[in-house]
Amino acid sequence: MNDGNAEVSRALNFSSDEPAVVFRLAWYVVASKPNLILDEHSEAESKDFQGSAKFSLRIAGEAANTTIQVTKSKSSVELTAQGLDEVALSVYLDDHLEAMSDALAKYQALPEEDKAKLRRALVAKTCWDRVVREILNKAPANDVYLQVAHGREMMIKSTEGENGLLPVTLTTAAWLSKIESLPRDETIPGNIASELAKKSIEWKRETQEFISRYI
Repeated sequence: MNDGNAEVSRALNFSSDEPAVVFRLAWYVVASKPNLILDEHSEAESKDFQGSAKFSLRIAGEAANTTIQVTKSKSSVELTAQGLDEVALSVYLDDHLEAMSDALAKYQALPEEDKAKLRRALVAKTCWDRVVREILNKAPANDVYLQVAHGREMMIKSTEGENGLLPVTLTTAAWLSKIESLPRDETIPGNIASELAKKSIEWKRETQEFISRYI
């Protein structure tokens, strides 16, 4: 616990041989809300997959944080929330666990082609959250460039066969050119970084709308 805040946890067991997908589905459910910022992230593609992501947000109008942890060996999604109002935290977690369960069931019912599209879009969604985190952490331009490039690649692959390109695939190309012209080992200048952070929120929203077609 932090500073007298309450801490509440919930867990959802899953039967899937794709723990990385479960992790990104959980990330999507938690981080599809506005005014939420990624604080920390780790993902180990080892024999025993482990994924963790922590976000700052507001629950019932109060500052809070929530953490997702997925471990293959446990076959579970663990969701923890910290904040002032224990009752509100419990309601928040119960609602999100139900949404995660629903999203996982919908994913598992999809045909393989749609699963592949969704998996890539879920990766892109994490990239947009990570762009904002890198900017706030004043990371080198190269780190930001890699996230934008990876998110763009995943969205292009997600939308193969679709009628027309999503705007995200066009605007990301322009931004890659802009970032590429900057010193790669230096922080992006403040005015450009601020504009890019706003743009990445638009990409996030557009990607989430695409994901919502499937789950």
